[in-house]
Amino acid sequence: MIIERGQIQQGGKWRGALSYVWGIFPALATIAGVFALWHLSYEHLGALILPTPLDVLRRVFGILQETLGRETIATTMYHGAYGLSLAIILGISGGLLAGMSRTLALLLRPLITLLLGMPPIVWIVLAIFWFGMGSTSAIFTVAITVLPMLFAAAMMGMMSMSEELKEMLKVYRLPFAARLKQLYLPHLSQQLLPALIVATGSGLKITVMAELLGGNQGIGSALASARAMLDTTDVMAYVIIIISLIMFVEYALLEPLKRWILPVRSRGN
Repeated sequence: MIIERGQIQQGGKWRGALSYVWGIFPALATIAGVFALWHLSYEHLGALILPTPLDVLRRVFGILQETLGRETIATTMYHGAYGLSLAIILGISGGLLAGMSRTLALLLRPLITLLLGMPPIVWIVLAIFWFGMGSTSAIFTVAITVLPMLFAAAMMGMMSMSEELKEMLKVYRLPFAARLKQLYLPHLSQQLLPALIVATGSGLKITVMAELLGGNQGIGSALASARAMLDTTDVMAYVIIIISLIMFVEYALLEPLKRWILPVRSRGN
């Protein structure tokens, strides 16, 4: 019976993987439809308002071939990764502590609510005043904007954990490593992984916004220069690059991780 269950579970994993790969084709069809509508819009609006998809794709490959273009993309990825890392470390650790202490949760809840309600543009303006134009402003904006959602997810994960199950594990005197593997990690991952996926996409978008308004490097700064020169092709090329980066991180890295850790829940999504 154990062997049969093992076969069923293995088959389920393969079916989940095939379902995920098969789901790529409808996405490709949607992208093709978007490009078709884009081309029709170009024919009505003209190249100054909306360049052709082919011209934009050529410019995308041109940016990727240029040293300056690759450095621009790498700078944005660095800003986003740095800010997101700070948010993950501070937000998740703080949320876990708040989830273990009702008093701390009550004290921090108004602050987290305030941070969640603060528009990112406000943080960008404040960061420019505090840190000036540059990388620090972008990193700070990403961290302070993404941190509260990760904090809230970690706190709710800890607070929703079954007290009866924790007591049962203590009764059987399981070592902490076993409790961590059997209870804490599976339960917390259900809360944290979806929040991490949302935070990553939001973090990259906020990075570009911060660079656009308060940076002198990165994709946002390149967008500001293209806007000043009325270079619509460059603007659309960087938009394609931004969307591609977000889709790559989410669907090639985080979504497979989510399906690996939470296979049953992920198949239903």
